[in-house]
This record gives sequence, C-alpha cells and structure tokens, in this order.
Amino acid sequence: MFVEASPLHLVGTNSEERAKRIEIAGEAWRKACNTDGPLPQELQRKWSDIVKEKNVAIQELRNKKQCVVALLDLLSSADAASHSLGIYSFDNAGETHCSFSRHADLQLLQTGLNKNLGATLCKGIHPSRARVLPKMHTPQNGLTIRSFSHHLAYCQAPGVRAEWFSAAEKDSPHTFNLLLVPWPKEVCPSQFRDVSRKPLQDRLIPSDYGLFTYDAPPGPPLPFVRRLVRSAEERIGKIDGVVFPELAMSRKEFGRLSAGIVTPSRCLIAGVGSAAQRMKCGSNQALLDMAIRLRRDLVLKGRFEQSKHHRWKITKPQIVQYGIGTNLQPEANWWESISLGPRSIAFATVRQWLTMSVLICEDLARPDPVGDILRAVGPNLIIALLSDGPQISNRWPGRYASAFADDPGSSVLTLTSAGMSRLSKGTPGTQDRSGTVAMWRDPFTGVRELELPSDASALVLNLTVKYEREWTADGRDDGGWSGYPILAGLHPIVDSRRKKLK
Repeated sequence: MFVEASPLHLVGTNSEERAKRIEIAGEAWRKACNTDGPLPQELQRKWSDIVKEKNVAIQELRNKKQCVVALLDLLSSADAASHSLGIYSFDNAGETHCSFSRHADLQLLQTGLNKNLGATLCKGIHPSRARVLPKMHTPQNGLTIRSFSHHLAYCQAPGVRAEWFSAAEKDSPHTFNLLLVPWPKEVCPSQFRDVSRKPLQDRLIPSDYGLFTYDAPPGPPLPFVRRLVRSAEERIGKIDGVVFPELAMSRKEFGRLSAGIVTPSRCLIAGVGSAAQRMKCGSNQALLDMAIRLRRDLVLKGRFEQSKHHRWKITKPQIVQYGIGTNLQPEANWWESISLGPRSIAFATVRQWLTMSVLICEDLARPDPVGDILRAVGPNLIIALLSDGPQISNRWPGRYASAFADDPGSSVLTLTSAGMSRLSKGTPGTQDRSGTVAMWRDPFTGVRELELPSDASALVLNLTVKYEREWTADGRDDGGWSGYPILAGLHPIVDSRRKKLK
C-alpha cells in the first residue's frame, strides 16, 4: 500500500523511538509464539484498528490515518519478529533454535515440496494469490513496497513455484569456495541443427522462423571431476560447491557425478538437458543437489529441478558470431526447441550470510515472471548458467548482472562453457577473449572478468562476506545483519593427470 505522506510522518514520532518500540513488539510477538501465549496487547489494539476499517475501499484507506499507522506497525513488528527465518535451523551443536523458527522451517519445507503450492511462510493466503518468503536484502536505492521490510518478502507471481531449503548452521564459516568447471571444452558448429517440422524456404521473409537444437557432447567423466576437486582442495582448501554451465551434461550423467562428489558439506549445480528431435522438444534445466539437515541426526540429499523459463532466440548476428550458418539459415529467426516446464525458482541457504539462486541464460535477461520474486527476496548470490560467448563486462550478461547488483543488492556470477566461448568469433583485429569464461559482479567491487588459463581446466572462486547495515523506508536498520558475498580470490586449477603427462 502506498501513501503520499512518509511513513515517519504517519507514525508521528522520531525514527529511533519507533524502531525501538517495533523491536520490543517483535520480540514479544516471537516470544508469544514460542510459548503459545496470547498476542501482546499493543498488537491486538493495532489489529482492532485495522478490523474497524475492513469495509473501506483500498483507495480510500489513505484517509484513515489510525488504520494506516496500525498497518505499518503490524508489518514492521512481524518483520522484526521474523529475523533469521529460513537462514538456519540448527546451531553449531546441531540443536534446533526455537519453536517459532522450527515451525517456520517446517512450513517452508512442507509447502516447498508440494508441487501445487511452493514454499511460503503464510498460512492464511493461498500461494496462487501471493506468497511470503524469507528476505536477504532490502533495496537501498529508490523506494518501493520492498523497502518496508528486512526479513519478510511479499511475492506476487502466481505462475511461479518457489522452493526454500537450508543447509546452513548458526556459526557458519566466513568463506565459501566454488569450483567452476566450464565444460565442455569444445563445441562444433555441427552440433547446432534444424529440427523444424517443415523445411524453411530458400527465399525468406522476416517472419519466417525455425526450431533448432544443440547436440551436447558427453558430460565430464567422474574421475576427471574428482581429480579437479582433489587438486583444488590440495591447493586452496575445502571445496563447498561445484558448478557447471548450461547444458553441460545429461540428467543421467548428473546423477553419476552427484553420487561421486556431493557430500554433507559440498553441493553440485549444473545445467542439464537433452537434444530435440523433429517431433519432440528437448529439455534444458538446472539441477542442484545438496545435503539437507532435517534433524540433528538426520541428513538427506535434496535435489532441486528448475526448468529454463525462456527459449533462446538465435538471429543472424549470433549465427555469424558462432559460425553456425551451415545448418541454420542466417536470414531466419531460430528458436530453441525445448519444453517449458512449470516455472519455479529455488533458494538454497548454505551459509548464515549466503542464500543463492540459479538462473539459466535468457532467464537472467527476462524479468518476467521470476525476476519479481528474485528482487523481493534479494538472494545474496545469483548464479547464471550460460551457453554463451566470452563473459566480457560490456556484453548482455554484464548489463543484467548490474541490474540485480543495484537492486536488490545481489552478487551475480555468470559461467559459460570453454567450448562456447571459443566458438564465438570476435571482431577481426580485436584481442582474443575466448578464455574469459566467467564474470563476477557485486555492489561494492564492481565487475571482474574471470579468465581460464589455457593450461587450466577449472577455476576456484574464494567468496567471503562483507556485512553492511541496511535501512527500511520507515527508518529501521538491521544491525549490520545483511551479508554481501565478495570475491576474495581466484585460482586456476590444472587437471593433476595433465600435470603428470607434462
């Protein structure tokens, strides 16, 4: 709800006094939930002020000052009561927090696993109308409805199902190491082919289009990935996650890799898919396997599946850029022949300061409809799996990564395959940038292009945390709780087998 007057003017007191009062009310509300006690009397009065105006039209509510103040106070109090929800369920001894947190975690887990619902903290409103999720960042630029809370995100995207799982503990380490494997190493123009049901005419008009597919090479062998993990851990330390780009392997190959490298402290993220045939669409998904602690003594492996939300459209400049005109007529518009499954987005908390989400290529550039949920929640890290050219900051991934870094303040990592990056042909006479397979963007250090040396097979990103104080529109701060992942180190990893051959 928007009003012309500022929230502080409506409250009628200075921000410090109100913030303290809201903090006390929030803690009282949380304590009441933990003890099954009654709602604090002050909050009951606020609710009565709201109920009195239940028959007033929304557009007329701005004239009901007492009700507007009550609404703002209840929102702020609920926000204050909800600190740390969805972040961690267990302390470092494996004990659960409190009944309020435990109940919220169960609510997120049970609704998230329900394919008809998706994760939400709200019991009284069906997710098809709106959902409430934990929140990581409050936007600090501009003023929107998202500016009024620190810990609760109001999401209106009825066509998108959300999932939320936490593998974090209270005393999380200050670092998180990601092993980036830009597989495949080589991509050939012949791997792009026409799967249109009717052949295109030789003379084309602008509206003509075709359907194409990509025949991916075999996925990375398990022994190869194990050697990379071992080499990385010998050189850097513990590897917390392994990431592959879009269409790096098949679902079956992902399962074999997951069984071989996922541990209670290491996750696997990869783009998987299958090629299309003339009468059958292919698939393009992101899979995330990670360990989830359900109880102190029970850790299970969870898998999150997220289909690509938007098809890739290849036009003449890209056909020329990738040199794939032999199989795809340059004068036509070519659409990726994939099935678009139910739209969903997964949020995975792996550190107290690190909740991450995954996007697939075009989904980074297309804000509808998942972008609204991402901006509402503000995950600390967005990982975009691409099948794209070199990750140079002035190309499209850099532009859209900057948008998320500005609002809501997420750090963004993009990763493409070495094969696609090398297939891309730059302008004659320009520097060869084909080794730039990844890019990092955060709100503080800006953009960094990540280059893979010719003798390396992977990169390790050492992420650490920068805590910053954030403010809501009604003058409340979060005490410096907001964590921003920062790139603290970049290390190329050479396959140990290649070292021995040398």
